[in-house]
Amino acid sequence: MKTMEKVLPTGGEVAAQPLEGVSPPAGRWADWRLPLILGAALAAITAIPYLYAYAVQPSGHVFVGFFYLWDDATTYLAKMREGWEGAWAWQNRYTTESSPTAYLFVFWIVLGHVAAVTHLPLIVVFHLARAAAAFALMAAGWLFISHFVADRTTRRFAMFFLAFGLGLGLVIWAVGKPVVFDGPTEALDLRMPELSAFYSVLALPHFAWSGVFAALGVPLTLKAIQRGNLALGLLAGLAWLGQASIHPQMPVLMGGATLVATLWRRPGSGRGWVAGAVAFAIPAPYVLYSYLAFVGNPEVLRWTFHSKNAVAPETISLLFALAPQLLLAAFGVPGAIRSRTREDVFLLAWLVLLAAILWLPNPAGDLRRRFFDAIYLPLVVLAARGMYDAILPRLRSLRAKRLIPFSYVAVSAIGSAFLLLAPLAVAAEPQYAMTTAEYNGLSWLGSQPTGRVLCMPGVGLYVPAYSSDTVYVGHYDETFNYPGKTQIAGDVLTGKSDIEQFDQSNNIRYVIWTSDLQSPPPAVLGLPAYDTPNFKIWKLS
Repeated sequence: MKTMEKVLPTGGEVAAQPLEGVSPPAGRWADWRLPLILGAALAAITAIPYLYAYAVQPSGHVFVGFFYLWDDATTYLAKMREGWEGAWAWQNRYTTESSPTAYLFVFWIVLGHVAAVTHLPLIVVFHLARAAAAFALMAAGWLFISHFVADRTTRRFAMFFLAFGLGLGLVIWAVGKPVVFDGPTEALDLRMPELSAFYSVLALPHFAWSGVFAALGVPLTLKAIQRGNLALGLLAGLAWLGQASIHPQMPVLMGGATLVATLWRRPGSGRGWVAGAVAFAIPAPYVLYSYLAFVGNPEVLRWTFHSKNAVAPETISLLFALAPQLLLAAFGVPGAIRSRTREDVFLLAWLVLLAAILWLPNPAGDLRRRFFDAIYLPLVVLAARGMYDAILPRLRSLRAKRLIPFSYVAVSAIGSAFLLLAPLAVAAEPQYAMTTAEYNGLSWLGSQPTGRVLCMPGVGLYVPAYSSDTVYVGHYDETFNYPGKTQIAGDVLTGKSDIEQFDQSNNIRYVIWTSDLQSPPPAVLGLPAYDTPNFKIWKLS
């Protein structure tokens, strides 16, 4: 009986070790076809909106390269440019206050170095990182799921659910975002890419790569502890360091869940403890550095001044955003509680600790929402178990057992289809494009000596992404005192305030005027260095 239990694990039990002489399923090439096919599908499908937008731009316009959270994405391009220029530390070019640099946003800065080495445009490297993340996330996701789920059919369901599942935020959006209980609701799964693998790949690659590192780090860490294998602990540590390069706080959550699981099921030898300690000792110095930077570096403090991440998402909105995953996971949780293996305790601890970070007083501060990275991983594992261990065994109809899993994934993918197709209707909208004159002007600015730029934030958003310059006002989060500076810039550029005095006191080197100011440029500026009817740049002496 015990042998049979090892070969055919019950729901909630982790994948058993293979019998001697039998190659592990995860090592067979055939088993890796599914994640590779899903990765290729994701890479191809998520490229459709971008390729379409580049193709349909009207004459005289250039697609900016982004749809989803396009303003944030542009600031990431600016950070990539810093790496492209050779920097390894980040300096905020969206505000003119001087501060020391900080070794943050390392992921984006490294991508900039990749662009420099490969001589590829920054925007091309950005989207190549998305495409690569599709393959990497599906492969790492398969490794993660295989560690927690033994049954092959259950694994396949989990993979499709992982690749295409989204929430039910469309329902909230369709009924007008009503006010319920603790505040106005919103379609969080349509706004927070980190809540799903599909949206992470579609929108911003750093969210997807954070999921990749988590999907690698978890099984490597747990296997290192179980086997007392220091080499696996080292590999796990590198995975956590990779995740820390994106969101430094995530290894804290992962380490906490690992500690809870290890205390519950203690390793058989001291080497297991050492292997686990090695895994989290590797990212620990950078995690500590990042925390000190967030509480002590003026550059970072100003960046977080306008942050919207300090407050937990509205509860009803979050429940809808994760509804398909949470509903099925609720059926998988009882099995995990009954089995109480180290792996199951880890999954439960991950979710419980995340809830504590979101809703209980703690030092997370401005970073509460940044702990959502890879939340879909434990949810799809518990959901797959709920489907195949709790729901389907109760059904007598073979047809129903085949149809329900497919239908569930299909319904959960409606939101993903919406995210994919909606941009096609707005691809030529001004929000996602700039005129050729503006594009050429920004390119010209990038060829000039570095300086400070005065312009309105609509243009200022793009200046650091296309040049080495620092802009007076450009992004609502990264520009300190954004509302006040926006008002000041408007007054100066429309002649309501003395532009000469402003330029001298703020060390402005370039002034950009655009026709949407609906006021002629200040005459004291003289002739522009870059001149078109609707976009002009002055280079001040």
